[in-house]
Amino acid sequence: MKKFLKIISVFFLLLLLVINYGCRKDEQQQSEDVLTTPSTIYLVALEGTKLTGKTIGCNDILITKNINVIAKKTLLQATLDELLQYKEIDELKNFIKGPGLMLVQVTVSAGMADVYFKGDFLISGTCDIPRIKEQLVETAKKFTEYKKVNFYINNQTLDEYLSVANASF
Repeated sequence: MKKFLKIISVFFLLLLLVINYGCRKDEQQQSEDVLTTPSTIYLVALEGTKLTGKTIGCNDILITKNINVIAKKTLLQATLDELLQYKEIDELKNFIKGPGLMLVQVTVSAGMADVYFKGDFLISGTCDIPRIKEQLVETAKKFTEYKKVNFYINNQTLDEYLSVANASF
């Protein structure tokens, strides 16, 4: 009887190992099935950098950064979501950040895209205004399928929002 119980125990142990291995293989396969798409964002190198790129306000340099995104909706939306989450690396600064700042939606109609953000940008001086605008505009320019990309923050156009912010300095 003891031998029979040992055999049954070993059998169940082997069965559990096989099931566990199969589940892990399924999880691994699912993660491999997630396809990423190459995209481009722009980050800012502050005045005095040795990096090269497009010069923007306050003699900063706009730097191209190639990324991979998971495009669940539009590639533009996935790219902007990634830009919001992107952490600064060395000299490359990201000014698309702020308290409660989030991408609400991207709508597309007649070849135009409207991008809606909610929250506020963290603006600590007048130089941040062209940094924010150029990061967004240059990132959007990469999407040639849109004739125009409009940005809205709290239902104001990007220019209106940044103009109000600039008036406070």
